[in-house]
Amino acid sequence: MYHYWKRLSERQARTKFTRNFFNKDIERFNTCTDKKPAQQVKQEMKALQQYWNCYPFQYYRHDLYRSDCLLTVEEMKKYVPLFFFNHLFFPLSYKDYDVLCEDKLLTAAMLKAYDVPQPKLLFCYDHHTFYDAENNPITTEAVADLIRHSKAGKLFAKARFGSEGKGIFVFSKAHDGRYTDVDGIAFSNRFFKEDSRIKSIEGRDISGFFIVQEGLVQHDAMNRIYPHAINTFRVITECTNGYSKVLYALTRFGQGGSQVDNASSGGMYIKLDPESGILGDFAYTTNRSTYKVHPDTGFVFKDAQISEWQQVKTFALQVAKKFREIRYLGWDIALTTDGPSVIEVNHHPDFHLIQDCYGGVRDDLKILPKDWWYKSNYTIKNL
Repeated sequence: MYHYWKRLSERQARTKFTRNFFNKDIERFNTCTDKKPAQQVKQEMKALQQYWNCYPFQYYRHDLYRSDCLLTVEEMKKYVPLFFFNHLFFPLSYKDYDVLCEDKLLTAAMLKAYDVPQPKLLFCYDHHTFYDAENNPITTEAVADLIRHSKAGKLFAKARFGSEGKGIFVFSKAHDGRYTDVDGIAFSNRFFKEDSRIKSIEGRDISGFFIVQEGLVQHDAMNRIYPHAINTFRVITECTNGYSKVLYALTRFGQGGSQVDNASSGGMYIKLDPESGILGDFAYTTNRSTYKVHPDTGFVFKDAQISEWQQVKTFALQVAKKFREIRYLGWDIALTTDGPSVIEVNHHPDFHLIQDCYGGVRDDLKILPKDWWYKSNYTIKNL
């Protein structure tokens, strides 16, 4: 009976995971007209499922079914399933510290305590009450003063537990000194109580948990790629025994007028060589469309080098040591006119995007599936 419920629980979790992450990948598979023979697809998927002991959605995600994919099954096994990452591998890395990354207010407090540069926290909103940057309750009049006296070009209202760029509202400073969004709606304390978009937010933010931060001034090196969003570096670090290293790096940027760079919100991402700071030949969008130049600015990606990358890399290595309780982290780092600044810390750092750009990472991370599953009863080891 125990094993039955464990299997049922895993199946339900996998179904939810599929719905949230892989619908578009499966749709791309279904509409593809250049697939391998059906029998070959079936055999390859069966081999991958037996190897990883979970459904091989990575087969859809990374287009391993296409006839122009020349990888052998053994090479395909190097692509780690995202389900495996998020439900087995990373939980062993962050253990009880996940809330430090999930809760943007706690993240901001930790970064402030360690004197790590980050966007200035203006105030937060929690259950119909406003709090200042020191977490003291304040009046709506004080909120209005904070907004009115801000010198920032933009203000960002972020769902406190939001992810994937969801629940972020951007307000730009107008000529009359007000902050308004793209629809001309002015930002004030009433936004959190009256705006219909707040009610559409799901999960733990449904009651209205928000932080408000001032926007940063982006370095010209990043403005040349795309000037309408704060383009960030996604830097994957590993910290063991007080020693930190950069495993992978991506550069992310917005497109089409978007003011955020998240892939799930229409942004683009590209491989960045961790040693040289040279970009890859082409950028991806989340549906795996590729671009050799930025569609808005015409910036050519191939052989382009981010000369300030070493500064960003050194910064990432330093802050990773401050969060050394978590072995693997994905840092979203902005390059500003004052230097690098942490935008967000991720304990589930989107390794499907990493594998889009770098290929399978199994060997780099020294992952052997048999070390993570009990083969006989399909339960999780070490957790």
